[in-house]
Amino acid sequence: MAPRKKTKSTNSSDDIEDRVTRWAKQVASGEFLAGPDIRNACKRHLKDLETGHERGLYFDLAAANRAISFFPKVLRLSGGDHEGKPFHLLDWQAFIVGSLFGWKDADHTRRFRMCYVESGKGSGKSPLAGGIGLYGLVADGEASAEIYAAATKKDQAMILFRDAVSMVNQSPQLSSRLKKSGTGQSVWNLAYLEKNSFFRPISSDNGQSGPRPHMALIDEVHEHKNNNVVEMMRAGTKGRKQALIFMITNSGHDRTSVCYSYHEYGKAICAGTKEDDSFFAFICSLDEGDDPINDESCWQKANPSLGHTFTHKYLREQVTQAKGMPAKESIVRRLNFCQWVDSASPWLSADTWTGREDDFDISELFGEECYGGLDLSGTRDLTALALYFPRVK
Repeated sequence: MAPRKKTKSTNSSDDIEDRVTRWAKQVASGEFLAGPDIRNACKRHLKDLETGHERGLYFDLAAANRAISFFPKVLRLSGGDHEGKPFHLLDWQAFIVGSLFGWKDADHTRRFRMCYVESGKGSGKSPLAGGIGLYGLVADGEASAEIYAAATKKDQAMILFRDAVSMVNQSPQLSSRLKKSGTGQSVWNLAYLEKNSFFRPISSDNGQSGPRPHMALIDEVHEHKNNNVVEMMRAGTKGRKQALIFMITNSGHDRTSVCYSYHEYGKAICAGTKEDDSFFAFICSLDEGDDPINDESCWQKANPSLGHTFTHKYLREQVTQAKGMPAKESIVRRLNFCQWVDSASPWLSADTWTGREDDFDISELFGEECYGGLDLSGTRDLTALALYFPRVK
């Protein structure tokens, strides 16, 4: 493996590795294959390094590296081949962590207050979120920090929280410093008594009021029916100077959802058509014209962890099953290739629906006997008109 390049620190005369800027340059140059929204996110970082000072922004490389190094130094992974191994961040993960903890405002507090991450299934979003929560609990210097794994339902919130608990169990440093409430799969609280801080799951359906999160980790945003969870957490951050709302998700199918609103907002911010210095977005997506079902060359754009957390073989198996199975194809496009689809389980594929215009000549229908059938839609389904020409073969 070639040695990593080093860049000059923004706040020190020493040469310090800057993984955030290095990866942004690799994406911008095409050295690392990424989709349009990630390319824009990297361009945003590079542009802000040049002009951010005009808005009072600066990149604290030491703070970025401190957060990045926390993962392999303190955290251990669990499950399969990764069991017990140090949590070495992949470059795209280091870009997110370094950006969140490195960018500062003029008052020296963190710039980003909200983060939206959308990537293919299996990329490692949940362990990343759990690690960020544990950093906020024990290493962020926040007294009485409240860290939440938040969702609409308690069971959903527990999925991300269990990732964090597993990392604590694997880490000698954390297991000796944190007190767990509950046992086995029923652990419901991690307490850092030294700072009077805790990390626990929370859901909007349990009636709990008054959370004051230092960090809120919100999983599977595409499954949220409304914005209640985000707003519940956001309302409680008003007294926290460096609070962070960290949202992770796969792509969805409902373009009226809260998830799609954040998706579109994040895209616009990365593209520079909207400005919000407090919002960070990392949205994996394909370029127009990419066809992941028939062309493997675009797969990495939606799956930055491809070859690390899962293999090409796995994706090939998904694609093989998707071909000829419209419902499966929709799921694969959405979960594995970050494509927002029009239906969760369509009974017709897009190719079948659009058809081929060269299959018949419409002039053959002129003057022919015709019978029509009309099915009017409600609020979410389709209006269908079928025309039958009995004498036309």
